[in-house]
Amino acid sequence: MVDQVKISVRAGNGGAGAVSFRREKFIPKGGPDGGDGGKGGSVYLETDANLSTLQDFAHNKKFAAGDGEKGHGKKMSGAKGNDIVIKVPVGTSVKLTRLSLETDVEKEVRVRGMKLGILGKLFNQGHIEGETWQYLDLTEPGMSFKIARGGKGGRGNIHFKGSSRTTPMIAEDGQLGESFEVELELKLLADVGLVGLPNAGKSTLLSVLSNARPKVADYEFTTLEPNLGVLKASDKHLVIADIPGLIEGASEGKGLGVKFLKHIERTKVLVHLVPATGGTIEEIFEKYQVIRKELKSFGAGLGDKKEVVVLSKIDLVEERLVRETVSYFKKKKVTILPMSAATGTGVKELIGKILK
Repeated sequence: MVDQVKISVRAGNGGAGAVSFRREKFIPKGGPDGGDGGKGGSVYLETDANLSTLQDFAHNKKFAAGDGEKGHGKKMSGAKGNDIVIKVPVGTSVKLTRLSLETDVEKEVRVRGMKLGILGKLFNQGHIEGETWQYLDLTEPGMSFKIARGGKGGRGNIHFKGSSRTTPMIAEDGQLGESFEVELELKLLADVGLVGLPNAGKSTLLSVLSNARPKVADYEFTTLEPNLGVLKASDKHLVIADIPGLIEGASEGKGLGVKFLKHIERTKVLVHLVPATGGTIEEIFEKYQVIRKELKSFGAGLGDKKEVVVLSKIDLVEERLVRETVSYFKKKKVTILPMSAATGTGVKELIGKILK
């Protein structure tokens, strides 16, 4: 799953204004008639509900809108450059870094209607100025933002005619369009995030709570990408994300790393699965603390999110151990719900807690 990528975008440059003079039969000195250059195309970002990854950008990282066409004689303006629309999944955050542009002060151009060898000048318009988006959070379907504006077309020499300048040999070059490095990062939009150590039973629980069918196996790191499912209960539809197993040091990039912690940022509640298997009661509590430490270390408010703590896989241990574990957690001021996704024990109670 490609969930972070950098691309470059360039809006179109404006077309140059024309340096032209009317030369028709019986009108040998018709005066300036150079038209304006066309505006450069702009670059838009738009969310598409049908996309779920940034995979399309894995091999296509450069995007450019069309340049405006240069002006013509007979006061004809150049055509506008084509806009481009870059579609991204809902849940994409965008960071823009402006790229520097180098421009010439002026250029020499041929003058239409004059003898060969007579040159006019194009004066540079410089860069687009004004406020620009620096960070966007695209959280709704159909959102659209212009992230790079096309340059204005240059004015033709007809605009520079005056009483003291009857034969203007100058026009404006097109304005340069904006260019940015764009960092795209996809964070899943889910109401509920399932977290826990590897092999805690998150994928199995997701398959029980929703219509999702993630890969389930009795070994660690079965899930290598987040899985989504929809919990339908009462009149509510809640999106649940199964976040790949975290380990100690995940907030520092260990294991499957920081990339999956980012997916939890937008969830409203966390369901923290702590397996009842593989250790003493003290070791079970330590597993719970490992994940709590990583959530707090990562920041972004993860440590403060509402949490439902679940003692999973209780069908694989004795009832006595379950009771003693619940009691131990209670002494530590943590309420834990015993549950087995395999037998259905505690699942109804868990759904109630999630909805509440």
